[in-house]
Amino acid sequence: MLALALGAAGGAAAMSALGGDAAPAPGASPTPSVDIALPGTAPAAPGIEPPVGGGWPADFPRFGPADRTQQVTDLPGLGFSFRMPDTWRCEPVASTSGFAHYSCGTPAGQGPKAGGDLIVRHCPVPCDEGRRTELRTAEEAFGLQWIRSGPFTTWAQTDRVDDAPQYGMVYLSYWRSVPEGVLDRQLVLRMTAPPERADELRKLTYSIRDVTFTI
Repeated sequence: MLALALGAAGGAAAMSALGGDAAPAPGASPTPSVDIALPGTAPAAPGIEPPVGGGWPADFPRFGPADRTQQVTDLPGLGFSFRMPDTWRCEPVASTSGFAHYSCGTPAGQGPKAGGDLIVRHCPVPCDEGRRTELRTAEEAFGLQWIRSGPFTTWAQTDRVDDAPQYGMVYLSYWRSVPEGVLDRQLVLRMTAPPERADELRKLTYSIRDVTFTI
């Protein structure tokens, strides 16, 4: 089990007055060369492009005082803290100089499996629309239509995965690892759960969205 300790939360900064990509700060240099571990093969079921408008569901639940949760704040390479059910665990899958991949969910033998991938990778500067689209289309997304929520976030959900009743959530966002800095990180959350446990994934996603959502 990974230890839990205090970590840094992601910050948000305003876009330009025109509402487009934030321009790099004067004198900003390109991202140093890092290994961002892009998938080696094309996804079997990528998201449907381009994303459509839709926002974020107002009825999605958040963790409340009655929920038994734990604060996870020390996962190397993530750069933010979040809450998840107290029975869940996060285990490392792979990491490089610019990439961290964890599998988070219910441990084996503790009821029906819920959970999946939590990934953070560097988005090389300039992390513009073209680069964000390139990274997004490299990810598995259950073959769902991407829905846009804000300028840098897309998501999708389904109640069937692999032709069986199963809740699936995929959430992909970009944010600034340094407050007031440029976009330089990509977040990918891709998880499944039995239908009756769908709200666990929605609450977890909301917890991560709260600390990484950028406009």
